[in-house]
Amino acid sequence: MAAVRTLVVTVSPLLTDLVTAVLEPRLTLDLIGVLATRERLVEQLHELAPDLVLFGLLGAESDACARPLLAALPSAQFVVLAANGQHAWLYQMRPHRTALTDLSLPDLTNALAARFKATPPRG
Repeated sequence: MAAVRTLVVTVSPLLTDLVTAVLEPRLTLDLIGVLATRERLVEQLHELAPDLVLFGLLGAESDACARPLLAALPSAQFVVLAANGQHAWLYQMRPHRTALTDLSLPDLTNALAARFKATPPRG
């Protein structure tokens, strides 16, 4: 199975660790970058060409801020994460949005595993 090229953008290190730890039993993640700011983000998306972007909301932003990024890189999937980790939204081209209300890690894992070729759960 090929690794999922993953870029992390404005997500706290703790939330990044939690999300990646939950995903890795089902997906092989290749963390290709961690961006603390969004400076030159569209350029970075084109240069790095990730399959998956973990995108953290800042302040009072809504998940809609992912739409122009998806338009800039339609081949990627974007998981938009609330800063507190309680909610997430999955964006993929068609355009498609899946709300993962009251975020649970199994919900996130299952949603992503369905979109990428995932290995079966271990154990």
